[in-house]
Amino acid sequence: AIAKYTEASARLAEAEKNKQQADAVIKEIENSISKDQQDLKLAMETSMKVQVARAAEAAERSMQEMNSGAEEQLEAYILEQAVSRGVAELTLMPASKKAAYLDSVISQL
Repeated sequence: AIAKYTEASARLAEAEKNKQQADAVIKEIENSISKDQQDLKLAMETSMKVQVARAAEAAERSMQEMNSGAEEQLEAYILEQAVSRGVAELTLMPASKKAAYLDSVISQL
């Protein structure tokens, strides 16, 4: 009975030692997982900030291009209307006024 008790005590001590080692390994793994999660979160946040910044820059460039295009279209429309209206006015103008107008334009050149 004493031999069995001694053997059981030895096995219990060995089991407790193995449990401590397993607990230490589990703790290391959990710490590693926690660190990896923090690193992943930081990487994702950084990546998201970079993507948002790029998207904002692209949107700003696009807005500038659209504004520039709109300005060019407006200027072209104004010029087209000015020429069309000028031609219409000249065609309806009496001949005497046309001659006087042409003389004043030529003198300004």
